[in-house]
Amino acid sequence: MKILLLGGTLFLGKHIAEQALNKGMDITLFNRGKTNPEFLNEVKGVTHIVGDRSTDDIEKLRDNWDVVIDLSGTDPNNVQRSVDQLKGRCNSYVFISSISAYKNVDKGPVFETNALHELDKDNYGSNKATCEVIVNNDFYDNSLIVRPGLIVGPDDPTDRFTYWPWRMKQGGRILVPNIGQSKKVQFIDVRDLASWIIEAIEQGVKGTFNAVGPKEALGFRDFLLSCKKLVSPESTELCWAEESVLQENQVQPWVELPFWLPDSLNMNGMLSVNSDKAIDAGLSFRPMKETIMDTLEWSLHERNGEWEAGLEREKEFRVLERIESGK
Repeated sequence: MKILLLGGTLFLGKHIAEQALNKGMDITLFNRGKTNPEFLNEVKGVTHIVGDRSTDDIEKLRDNWDVVIDLSGTDPNNVQRSVDQLKGRCNSYVFISSISAYKNVDKGPVFETNALHELDKDNYGSNKATCEVIVNNDFYDNSLIVRPGLIVGPDDPTDRFTYWPWRMKQGGRILVPNIGQSKKVQFIDVRDLASWIIEAIEQGVKGTFNAVGPKEALGFRDFLLSCKKLVSPESTELCWAEESVLQENQVQPWVELPFWLPDSLNMNGMLSVNSDKAIDAGLSFRPMKETIMDTLEWSLHERNGEWEAGLEREKEFRVLERIESGK
């Protein structure tokens, strides 16, 4: 089987390419050559084409493929260019969309049939929804639309999941939101998502699927306690702070304390997405412990660069001091 990957050599695309190679597939990587340019260089079965699909470089794609996997489509114009160039050169088109394409995420559960953002409104969610329409307009019954939530695991460039096991490993006093058991978290290990996409391609799965985990509902508090139990020194103390106190101290939801979405944001549906359809189509999940420990190991020994998410230790210390002093 011949597969063309558009963009994405850092995270999901990297894992898809590696798993496709392990299955004996021939892959072509088309990207600008700026991110992870050494990836799979001089590897048998891998063709590299350097180009930017927002330009005439898209015309470099003149071969024929069984499947194209669009990992980086966020600009509807670029996706339209890709579809126009490839609709006669591949049998099916896989588009990696996002749960951000949904219009209303104030509460869950969120199903594939829920309304999407209005098209052509020039924001991330609307752009993803518009790209889906573009793909489906030309590929009809030969498209696979995948809507993941938070993708996590080794190589994650966002740090949103990584922060929690890494921070727990540092020990000491850790600022965490004091939320009830009704608050859930959702994420999918990048290796599970990549594996399912490859299997879906092999089995000819078509349609639109939410792709989030875990299979069973997981409370935010239970997730934090699991991280602590697995990786923390005995001296670690979780300091539970009320949402109102965190907001008064300008702690940013989701960015500084990942997974935390206060009720005031009306976004609880973002972590209440239903994946039953994908599970019925073969999506499976490894144990959470494995994701936590593998991500921690990667963060300690291979991760590079500044942190993209998580609370800076100095600010964490200041907020804890204010809370304790009653200010």
